[in-house]
Amino acid sequence: MNRQITEPFAHPIRWGWLFLMAVSSLLLSGCNSMRIIESQVQTSTQWPAVTASQTAAPAKAYFRLDRLPADVNNLQAGWAEVELEAALAPLGWSRNDTQAQYTVWIGVRAAEFVADPWGRPVRGPWVNRFNVSIGTGYRPHGVGWGLGMNTGMRAGFPPPSGYSQEVSIIIRDLQTSNVVYQTKALHEGPWSDHPNIWRPMIGAALQGFPNPSVLNRRVDTTIAR
Repeated sequence: MNRQITEPFAHPIRWGWLFLMAVSSLLLSGCNSMRIIESQVQTSTQWPAVTASQTAAPAKAYFRLDRLPADVNNLQAGWAEVELEAALAPLGWSRNDTQAQYTVWIGVRAAEFVADPWGRPVRGPWVNRFNVSIGTGYRPHGVGWGLGMNTGMRAGFPPPSGYSQEVSIIIRDLQTSNVVYQTKALHEGPWSDHPNIWRPMIGAALQGFPNPSVLNRRVDTTIAR
């Protein structure tokens, strides 16, 4: 009797579990296909003052690109400039070399570092260890304890690596040559496909342009793996 009662429910329950497992698998695969780029952004603005409480940050402007002599034949610099133009266009800033009011410079860089188990940079191969030990030891009575500190090489070879990426943007007023806008975005993580990381960092560095409400901030951007 028990078998006859439970048997009709067996297939719906089984298919229900299979459905839940399939949905969970899709959700997990979706999470695994994306990554969050955390950019620590620092911005400073020096737009000319119109009044004591108002600055003349233009909503629309023409600019030309500024490149350092060392970057004249730098393909990486050329890539960054193309990405910067695309990022500034929706903000009302267009490239026009003959009618430019501002010059815009962009620099990108990446560096590899040794990472600890939490992915944080380790500034060198040497690490200090602080030890606390408590035990009975060889004593007639009581409990012994001790403190110690030692320095040595990090265990394991090769050590895990992380990558630091940076994007810097500087805007100058052509009439005065003064810097009116300067912003920098920094990211540290395990990703070595630098152009794919720099691209959202450019957008993060320009977040709130031309007058971000918070100058020092964290900007998270989700991109595909």
